[in-house]
Amino acid sequence: MMRSVRVRGWFWSISVVLGLCVVGGVWMLYLTRNQAELNSTASETIEPSVVVSPSSPTIEPPVAVIDIPPQLPRLDFAPGSVEEACGFNDFPPYHSSTFESDWDSTIPLASEECWSTMESHVGTINPFHSDDYSDGRHPFEFVVLEEPLTFARIFADPTGDMLRVQDALYRSECLLSGDKSNWELKESCHAEALLNYALINRICLGSGWNREHTYFPNINNLTPKQDRLAWKKSLEEEWVEMKCESLDQTLEFSSEQYPELHKLVMSFQSPTAKIRKSAQELLIELSARLGDEAAGLTASFPQSAFRHPASHYEEGYKFGRFAELLSNTTWQELALKQVPNADRFFQIFHMLAKAESREVDTRKAIQFDYGQLVHHMCVPPTTEALDYITADGYIARFTKADIEVLLELEPEELRDSEIGPEEIEEFLEPKSCKEVVYAIRQQREIRFLPMIDVLDKFEKAALEKGVYE
Repeated sequence: MMRSVRVRGWFWSISVVLGLCVVGGVWMLYLTRNQAELNSTASETIEPSVVVSPSSPTIEPPVAVIDIPPQLPRLDFAPGSVEEACGFNDFPPYHSSTFESDWDSTIPLASEECWSTMESHVGTINPFHSDDYSDGRHPFEFVVLEEPLTFARIFADPTGDMLRVQDALYRSECLLSGDKSNWELKESCHAEALLNYALINRICLGSGWNREHTYFPNINNLTPKQDRLAWKKSLEEEWVEMKCESLDQTLEFSSEQYPELHKLVMSFQSPTAKIRKSAQELLIELSARLGDEAAGLTASFPQSAFRHPASHYEEGYKFGRFAELLSNTTWQELALKQVPNADRFFQIFHMLAKAESREVDTRKAIQFDYGQLVHHMCVPPTTEALDYITADGYIARFTKADIEVLLELEPEELRDSEIGPEEIEEFLEPKSCKEVVYAIRQQREIRFLPMIDVLDKFEKAALEKGVYE
């Protein structure tokens, strides 16, 4: 039975092949006759004095169509910049290369010039500056440190930092917990290495670099500048990932690799803590207790009812010289992106003035980045929402649609909401920074000289940034 099926199949195959040969022959005959007619017609219309070469084709051969990504207008980049060294003008459009092709973003970094230029550039970035701190701005953005925290610092000597951390953890005087701090032990207990090592474990061997991405209204239609900015951020992340991959995996601080030391660090956990912290977070807090200023700026607030799974909960701010500043409710108000308001600005300026004028203990005097402050306080937010800190310390976020619903409420009903008619009016018709600062100068009797200095510095920075309108 199977054999007869095979025979029938064989005959069927032979028939198909013969059929195709016949069809092919007829088609070739048709083409030959058609070609002859074309040549005959052509010879009749050519002038007698013109000689046509027998080898000249009458019909143009087909041209292959290659799908080449559109090229964006070329931009002028500063010599020695990342954009110039890595050849950003030769990159395909960011969106098409990311989602519609197999273009490899590691290719530019294979160039020694691009790699070294990117290393110098990324080395200046504070990994917390671009951290995903969606509920407000991170303290690192506003406070100036004598020894800034950068990628260059944490990548300088990871293996050496690990050995220094081990040395500190084996010494009883360095093992501070509870409410204890001792800034005098900063050098001997390797406070800086503790923070570096914790961040290497977080960024390279843990959750990664949780940076906040720049918002583009239309990712499918970027301007040339926006396109290059998207590429720059992408290559920054690519460089960090490749740098991390080159590190020794024995750097990982885990219970499997360093059981005794890991157990020791986890014992620093507060027994009354509502959230169980990781070893990385506890190392950062120990660094702050021992006097590292960057660790002393780490904070997990402002809090919101919904937390991202990758959120970090270290609270180094409780143990460093910024404790009084960062625990202030006014600081939490500053961290939020809100419309200019005279009362709020006045409270913020007063807080900054007090922090800058610590005359009793110069170690507690704080310097602020006024360029960052004015950009945060004066430039309108990219999304239309009103953030409000509730009485229990959480953030309530009202979108424009929420505001429109509130406007339909009766005055009595509106009084029961978390925001009042004044906040709603300011949100819908915001004043400029210039109007608010002018009102503060005219309506408030300011005699505190540090406060006047803060107003002067704020106005100067706003004018230089071009946002004082």
